[in-house]
Amino acid sequence: MGHGINNIWGLQAREFPAGHLRDGALAALPGLVMLQWQSDLAEVFFQVYVNGRLATVTEVAEQRSVLVGYEHEHPAAIEVVWVTADEKYVDYADGLEGFSQGGGSHAEFSFPRRGCLPLGSRAVLFGDNRDGVIDYSKRLAEKEVWPDPMDKWGWGTDAFGRGDFGYSGCGAVGWGCGSLGRGEFGFDADEVILRSEALAGGVYQFVVRIVDEAGNYDDGAVVTEELCIDPLPVAGEVMVNSYDSATDSLVLEIF
Repeated sequence: MGHGINNIWGLQAREFPAGHLRDGALAALPGLVMLQWQSDLAEVFFQVYVNGRLATVTEVAEQRSVLVGYEHEHPAAIEVVWVTADEKYVDYADGLEGFSQGGGSHAEFSFPRRGCLPLGSRAVLFGDNRDGVIDYSKRLAEKEVWPDPMDKWGWGTDAFGRGDFGYSGCGAVGWGCGSLGRGEFGFDADEVILRSEALAGGVYQFVVRIVDEAGNYDDGAVVTEELCIDPLPVAGEVMVNSYDSATDSLVLEIF
């Protein structure tokens, strides 16, 4: 008895081909993918969950691919779980952690830390709540630009003398380890990443502002980004409506 997600790797989802167009381009069936994976487990079956709902189960233990349907107009979260034979049809949707109804509904922005940003400053994300007017009274996310004075690289440009003897900026990201070419000459730049809480679907406008220790905003140009939030849809639930003894079949209802 049991189930799990370990020893499963190489998961791939490919569009299901439906021939070719006149120009030779591949035509694909919308809402259908060929799902393939690898596993070294034996004598177990595999369940596939789409957006938090059990979608299908493999027929034999050796099977490592299935056809999976999904709502092609929205993003889809697909999970593969192994189960023992006696639990082949047990639905573990409520116990899985890979899917969240908030998945796909976060706004995330990043920019490189640069030496011109002062110590003690914070990067703050603001949004318009879908009404076209940025609300500066509500901070959707914020993060310190320089958590430690020694993170600020450049000899003599940080809190001088606070690094090891003869060095400033000893905590800077290593050359080739950050966003190569995005920092000042001779340096890489690690990125400041801001991620909002889960948002309702719709079109939003966002801005990122730098705030110093005194609460003053940067006086640079304000660039507004527009982003469409499209949360992962929850698949419909399937319930047994009735049983037809004459045909030995179940009538299912999806809602």
